[in-house]
Formats: sequence, structure tokens, C-alpha cells
Amino acid sequence: LEPTERERLASMRERRAWDVADVVSRMLSRATIVQLPGVDEKSEGESEVSTPAVVPLHERLAQCDARGENVKLIADDMELLLVATRDIKQGEDLTRDYTTAPRLVGDETEGALHLLLQFGLPPNAWH
Repeated sequence: LEPTERERLASMRERRAWDVADVVSRMLSRATIVQLPGVDEKSEGESEVSTPAVVPLHERLAQCDARGENVKLIADDMELLLVATRDIKQGEDLTRDYTTAPRLVGDETEGALHLLLQFGLPPNAWH
């Protein structure tokens, strides 16, 4: 693979480093929690289990406001479903709560700084 052309970077190593950083950034912005159907062995009944996942296009959802996210991801057999958590008005953005996304080990940033560093969310998303 050839690294992406970048005018300011002189060496191939630097261009490759920027490409890796770009891939990691895209992956982190798609990190979320998915609810999986499961079996609770203690009660011998069904339960929901949550697991981290990287979901393409999930970074396109807007940051939720004080009402909370209006959609969530649920795994159903071999499908991943985006389901509404409440009524969504016509023209309203589909939203998720970026503050609950999985983090890298050692990431202790909080609030607005976390939203900016992991997701690149602008200040108007820092509710």
C-alpha cells in the first residue's frame, strides 16, 4: 500500500503514520456499546448483555441533548438494528450519547475535552 499524498510531510514514514492515526481516529469515532441478547445463567432466563463494538456510520449520529439518545443499537441474531428509544419528531436528528462510548485504556479525559479528542465534536455538542 502506498501512503496518502500529503504536501507538508516529507517522508513516507510520516505519511504512513498519519494514515494510521486517521484509521484509529475513524475507528474510535465509531466505537459504541451494542446490546446482545443473552441468557442469564443465575436466573435461567433471558437477559441483555452489552459489549463494545465498532459500527460503520455510527459517527454520523448527532450528540444527544438533555432528553438522552433517541436510538440505540441492538443485535438480533445475525443483524444489527438501530431502534428508536422514544418518539422521534419529523426532522429531528437521530442521536446517540457519545459520553458512554468505550474508551482507550488510560484515557481519563472528561466532558467536553473527551468529546473533542475522541470524536472531534465541536463545542455546540458539549451539552
